[in-house]
Amino acid sequence: MKTKFIGLDGFGEIEAVSKKKSTRKTKKLTTAQKSARFVKRAATLCAKNIKAKGAAKTNNKKTAFRKPAGVQSSILEKQYLQSRRAPMTSGSAMESLKYFKKPAAGKTYAHSAPAEPKAHKTVKKKAILAVAACLTAIMLSCVTVASALDAPKPVKNESPKASAALPAATSDEAVYSLNTPDMYVNNVLSSLYVDGELIGTTDEGDKLDNALAQYLVDYRAAYDDTTTTEYVNDVKVERHGLDNSNVISADELMETAKEHLSVRLETDWSYDIDIDYDTDITYDEDEDSDYEKVVTEGKKGAEQINVRLVYIDGAFESADVISTERKKEPVTEELIRGCKQGKKENAVSGEGTGQFIWPFPHTHSVSSLFEWRWGRMHQGIDIAGGSDYGQPIVAADGGKVTWAGNDGGGYGNYVIIDHGNGYMTVYAHACEVACSTGDYVDQGDTIAYCGSTGNSTGPHVHFEIRVDGTQVDPLGYVS
Repeated sequence: MKTKFIGLDGFGEIEAVSKKKSTRKTKKLTTAQKSARFVKRAATLCAKNIKAKGAAKTNNKKTAFRKPAGVQSSILEKQYLQSRRAPMTSGSAMESLKYFKKPAAGKTYAHSAPAEPKAHKTVKKKAILAVAACLTAIMLSCVTVASALDAPKPVKNESPKASAALPAATSDEAVYSLNTPDMYVNNVLSSLYVDGELIGTTDEGDKLDNALAQYLVDYRAAYDDTTTTEYVNDVKVERHGLDNSNVISADELMETAKEHLSVRLETDWSYDIDIDYDTDITYDEDEDSDYEKVVTEGKKGAEQINVRLVYIDGAFESADVISTERKKEPVTEELIRGCKQGKKENAVSGEGTGQFIWPFPHTHSVSSLFEWRWGRMHQGIDIAGGSDYGQPIVAADGGKVTWAGNDGGGYGNYVIIDHGNGYMTVYAHACEVACSTGDYVDQGDTIAYCGSTGNSTGPHVHFEIRVDGTQVDPLGYVS
């Protein structure tokens, strides 16, 4: 087949056609679109190559030699047989060709390649379809990857000022916060919360933990080993912080936190008290009232009181006696007194004068008033001035003793005197009582001795005045 060459003029014409401007607007293709175009062109080219190779193989296939119709075959057969025995010369081959006739127009030679079987065409089509399917799958994969490359990257909105103050966080330390889309959680940071309120954030988490623990240790430094301290607040350190928080040092954060922290301190306190001795009095009607004889001298005992004290932020909160230990037993004093003249008339009648004297001559110092205290009403006054234990308590007025002893309640050892006319007085927390229920006493008689029995935080006298059964402020009746 001869090849037809295009001259310079023809080449120029083709170039002119290719350089014509297209009327369509040129659209800038994305990476995905470019990848799809490339795969499509590659698939088309591959299909053409496969089809061309299949046709070439068919044309090169050796076919059976058949006799042309209407031509004598004896000469050809003779030549063929001779060629089998010895190579044919060019002259003999040319000689044999003159016996052939030219075929009519539109006809083919009888020895041309036979028509391709239908089964072969089907197999070839299936092969082409399979290749096209594979190329399509490759094209889709490329488009997907290209789309991912073209996807816009998310932009993180963050404060430049906050970012500058933060330590660098690795991929496993920085976590995106779903609750606050513009923030990231940085696991390097530690945030301090007091009662749910954010106090501050630091990148010195371990130092902050140590500072919080040391604050409690320093708080109890002046106490013994039995003392404990704890935060009254709900104090938490969260091991993360938001990257727009103000990061400060652990020392600075601790100084800020001290304004919010409240500390409960509990400590044990032990003190010794004297236990007054009992006095047994035997009255002798043959002796005058000023007669007194000591049969057995009384001796005080000793007792150790162990109290648990509670303070919150340095202010006293409560005190509870946790145990007592008797160190020395007291010795009862035995006396003989004369009573020849009998009792005073107002005492025998069970009625007082209506005028009250101070019940604790040892001191006039009031440690607690008639007022609300510790969530309830304090129904009397507490009298204490130091070294009070064992000091005598006297009847504020004459009358009949309606109770003297200990019923296991909060008063401990106490005395009640009925003065008549609706007046009664109460003397509580005594270490010992010096009268009995049913006795008649005069104003100023010793009825008990100061102590710290019942619900008491230390030696003192709890004194009440009741009018028709109702407690009133004693300071309105005594001074």
